[in-house]
Amino acid sequence: MKKLNVKPIFRHCFTVLFAFATMGILASMALNLSFLNPVAQTMKGFSLTDIYYHVMEEYGQRDTSRVITIVDMTDLVKRDDLANVLAQIEEANPKVIGVDIVFEGWKPDSAADMYLSEVAHTYDNIIFSYRMLNYVNDTIGYTEELHSFFTEVAPVNEGFTNYERTLYGGLKRKSNLRRICNGEMRTSFVQEVAMRYTDGQLLEHKSDDLNINFRPTVFRVISPDSIAEHRDWIEDHVVLFGATHELADMHYTPLGEIAGIELLAYSLQTIFEQTEIRYPDLWVTIVLSFFIVLFTFMWRRQYMKWAKSRESEWLRFFLTTTFVVGSLLFIWSAILVGFGFITFYITGISVNLGWAMAAIPFLGGADEFFRLTTRRFFGGFNLM
Repeated sequence: MKKLNVKPIFRHCFTVLFAFATMGILASMALNLSFLNPVAQTMKGFSLTDIYYHVMEEYGQRDTSRVITIVDMTDLVKRDDLANVLAQIEEANPKVIGVDIVFEGWKPDSAADMYLSEVAHTYDNIIFSYRMLNYVNDTIGYTEELHSFFTEVAPVNEGFTNYERTLYGGLKRKSNLRRICNGEMRTSFVQEVAMRYTDGQLLEHKSDDLNINFRPTVFRVISPDSIAEHRDWIEDHVVLFGATHELADMHYTPLGEIAGIELLAYSLQTIFEQTEIRYPDLWVTIVLSFFIVLFTFMWRRQYMKWAKSRESEWLRFFLTTTFVVGSLLFIWSAILVGFGFITFYITGISVNLGWAMAAIPFLGGADEFFRLTTRRFFGGFNLM
């Protein structure tokens, strides 16, 4: 049987494509088999940026936000106390106050309700939050809205605070800037606060979601009874008024579990510093992944060729063992992750190396499959 003439580069490309195909089949099984659904959802929610954030948190020094200050209302219960704290914050001349509280319904204490309503309608630089409920589809959007009781008296500045997540992964990575409710577009709390602070100079041309940058940051937190002492942290700042230790308002992020008010702070900081995480186009990721795996296969073949040419039988055996070859591939994968981290740290671009790293372990099997296939149908191959 005549042997198949194959140029080395074609053989390498075929092997790489087969490695990707094998990886794709296994990934498809994980996504479509019901008993693997939790694993699949976790894989879909994983990103190397999660590792990058923890590296920066462990080995770097957290910056302190120069723009955003949080006033913690976790221990405040009465509405007249909340209204009084808002009035005290206003006396320190903040640029904008974002209130992450939805005051549901009128309470028996009408005097406290009236005082809170008066504060809400007196100051024009307060942005209140509301929630949208009962999502239907992309066309209709949500069908219900939950607003604070004083919006029944007169309108106030508002924005929704919905943060979407998946069922199993659950990590909050994006901030919704706009969403549809009953067929009409609504603007988010984050967008309203950002537009007020920048006098409408940011987000004018951005209509999609915001990829939050969770670079570890310290946001100054003030207790309600120490507002006067920290006037310099409030004046001309964005002040976020909400709970920092309320279990019902904790969210999972790449940094771990954080309070909803802190999640809003990271979203706003991303806008103010214009450090939104960027992702390459899909075709760039595909091409880059292919060439990474192709390069890996080529140097792996060259290494094996070099190792098998050693004179010592014991040295040949040692250098070609699965342990040594696997260790070299592990080191190479670590180098790739390091390259991705440096790129992310300097440019804010998150390069998806997951495809390449998932395909690399299948290179050995793909190469062997090529050998067996050509031997079975063509009696082997000649490298041209």
